[in-house]
Amino acid sequence: MEPMRHKTIVITGAAGGLGSAIAHAFARQGAQLALLDSNEQGLHDLARKLRSVWTAVHTEVADLSTNAGVQAGMRAVLAPYNNECDVLVANVGVLVAGTFEEITDAQITASFALNFLSHVWACRAVVPLMKERPGASIVFTGSDQGSQPDTGLFPYAPAKAALQNLTKLLAREYGPTLRVNCVSPGMARTRMVEPLLEKLAREDFHTDRATAEQRELQRRGVPLGRLAEPEEIAEAVLFLAQDTFCSGTILDMSGGNVRGM
Repeated sequence: MEPMRHKTIVITGAAGGLGSAIAHAFARQGAQLALLDSNEQGLHDLARKLRSVWTAVHTEVADLSTNAGVQAGMRAVLAPYNNECDVLVANVGVLVAGTFEEITDAQITASFALNFLSHVWACRAVVPLMKERPGASIVFTGSDQGSQPDTGLFPYAPAKAALQNLTKLLAREYGPTLRVNCVSPGMARTRMVEPLLEKLAREDFHTDRATAEQRELQRRGVPLGRLAEPEEIAEAVLFLAQDTFCSGTILDMSGGNVRGM
């Protein structure tokens, strides 16, 4: 069964590690893909791989850190699909993080623009198109940091907490015509996490990259003791996007890191 066949899926931040895995997961279900990212080469390479398995793919290079960029990108990427949208996967994100005192105002603004406001702008662009679509849904890519923040991850963690709050708010405002959920992964094996692990290896643990990874997982007390794989997160996104009884759900994919009930 392919419940996503012929449905139009918009993915922001599609060229990244998680975005690419999510795109492949929907492609295997026969979905039509509308992919947005600022990385032109990454989008080109991803689209080439997806089209090799006969998936309908349209891409648009867009500045997702501004409202104007998001709106223009959405219009362009959905035009080939008659402006129809069944699922929005708001996935774009950036790890701008440090201690509270060292982070500048400009960094705070940049972090909230991509980790929170970009999702708001994406919703404003497509929600009017989705309200009449049966089974329409929005899935945000959040983070375990939104529920259980670690030191040194300001303002990334507060931005992800705001995204979880937005999930709950929109689920109540648009139910039952539109489901809204959020997958909340812990550290995953992606390009976004690599600079953090390299910094920890260099500045905190004074060791090699692989050892730093294990020490960080131990420090956080992650019971599964490993990074998440992008494909695992993608399967969770696919589950939330399908017709389920989930709405307003924050799906914990932290490997047991989040201790709250």
